[in-house]
Amino acid sequence: MVPKHPIIFLLEDCPTTGLLIERVVMHEMPSVRLMWALSVEEAMARVQGLQIDLFLVDINLPDGNGLDFMWKMAIEHPAARAIVMTANPLPEHPALTAALGVLHFLEKPIKIPSFLGLLRSALDQVSVDDGTGDFQAVLKNVTPADILQLKCLTGATTIVEFISDQVGRVRFEDGEIIDASVGALQGVEAIYEIVGWKRGQVIEHPCVGFARRTIQCSWQSLLMDAAHRLDERRSVA
Repeated sequence: MVPKHPIIFLLEDCPTTGLLIERVVMHEMPSVRLMWALSVEEAMARVQGLQIDLFLVDINLPDGNGLDFMWKMAIEHPAARAIVMTANPLPEHPALTAALGVLHFLEKPIKIPSFLGLLRSALDQVSVDDGTGDFQAVLKNVTPADILQLKCLTGATTIVEFISDQVGRVRFEDGEIIDASVGALQGVEAIYEIVGWKRGQVIEHPCVGFARRTIQCSWQSLLMDAAHRLDERRSVA
């Protein structure tokens, strides 16, 4: 049974697509409340204090990236479901959206009959969620490597804290990994350690103050080396 008055939150900067979705929901799903934001900044302000059942998010936005927004929403709204859309798909998009627990990855233009079916199905899943759904920022569903890649691809400047048996901190500047630490480990060795963690929690913090750069290589080569190290470790085990 679908919630009595579910809330769908739409983040879409294209007026044509936004109006189309708004009219479809209004006419075909009258019990649903649709909220629409045109930018990440507007969405972050409007979503505060709301109980969102389903996010509909475009990837390419005027002031940010929809996947980075979804990362934040996965932490703040773990019970919600999500559908991600884009008119300019990249090869890494399906894997990243799957890592975030997004239900569907759609290429525009959307096809209304099938789109309506996806909305109804998504709201049905919200109503029967037992608290163990995929759309949540816990490492049993999203790997550390997925999170590192996501923050790099979205050009983030932030600090991400990984909490497992130990605590690891990774600092990003303009989408590059510049520093990492786990206990006595620093730099690339800390990244190698974090990538191997299987479960835990993730918290994001704003960057404050000056950070010493302990990682000089590109994030692509860093994550590739980390993946190779992890494969070798598993082979030995």
